[in-house]
Amino acid sequence: MCSITSSIAALRPRVHVIGLGSIGTFAAHSISEIPSGPTVTLLLHRKSLLLAYRLANSQIQFESRDGKKITSHEYDLETFFDGQWHSKLSGSQKDDSWKVNREPISNLIVCVKATQTVLAIRSLAGRLNRDSNILFLQNGAGMIDAINEQLFSDPNSRPNYLIGVISHGVTLNTSFDITHTGFSATSIGAVPRGSVDTGTIPNSQSRYMLETLPRSTTLNATSYCYTDILQIQLEKLAVNAFCNPICALNDARNEFLFTVPELRRAILQEISQVVLSLPELKGVAGVEERFSVERLESTVNMIITKTSQTTCSMVWDLRARRETEINFINGSWSRMGLKVGVKTPVNDELVRKVLDRGSNH
Repeated sequence: MCSITSSIAALRPRVHVIGLGSIGTFAAHSISEIPSGPTVTLLLHRKSLLLAYRLANSQIQFESRDGKKITSHEYDLETFFDGQWHSKLSGSQKDDSWKVNREPISNLIVCVKATQTVLAIRSLAGRLNRDSNILFLQNGAGMIDAINEQLFSDPNSRPNYLIGVISHGVTLNTSFDITHTGFSATSIGAVPRGSVDTGTIPNSQSRYMLETLPRSTTLNATSYCYTDILQIQLEKLAVNAFCNPICALNDARNEFLFTVPELRRAILQEISQVVLSLPELKGVAGVEERFSVERLESTVNMIITKTSQTTCSMVWDLRARRETEINFINGSWSRMGLKVGVKTPVNDELVRKVLDRGSNH
């Protein structure tokens, strides 16, 4: 495992958070608890969120697993309207005391759904540059490819990217009111610029989140090198590729997944072949064992046993006729397979079926 050296910056940088559902609210609250940590700016992408924040007494309410209620406040706010981001004028309580904010963003945490990533970052693109750092704390994969293709086509000027994988259980009761239902881990790691052979962090500035977020006891974050964080992401993506579409297509809770062992093995066989063909992981110790079909089945069974009564997000999305994340889950396996020459007919078919079910709702 790669290690990250520590040297906490003396200045107090700012971290912006966009996507204030359960995970974004959890991240903002957790970071606000860090002693001498960063200033946190909540990016409210619509005015109704500003109203909701005021109705929540301009604070985040956090209920811990043991029932203890904690509030955090003193967040800075930005609101999006008239096609631009606006900041509140310092010390002013008037509703019209907003000014357009075009200041560069140093550290951005993205917690929107994968399908909304390009739209969310497009509104901030003019404030992001080569010295900016974006942590994608989301389900799925392929979001970085999407924003590179649509927003940051020049490799020399695009921001630095970090992958985040979060396993905590968090429930959003109402806006800015969350309950921590299951303590787990958060894993983060930088994506190298250029060659995939290097695990080096792109530049000194991108180290700030890697060094600072692990100081939150609530977030319980660990920093990893690229090959390690990539494996953690792919492991979660493998679980989601089985659980999400199968439950969604059968409008079922996770316990249904125990009834389709042949389908589980077919999906995981494709995924295993794809991972073992990825150039980024060639020669990395332990990959063949970790992503063997047998190990993946064991991992999946462990998780669905713990979450048998859970209804996954894709089920809710289909029920509500919302766009699903299928293109960033099974679709990611299809795209990776295409790149490395591994056929993925089972994953391809699941993508088609979910998209078709969504369009026919």
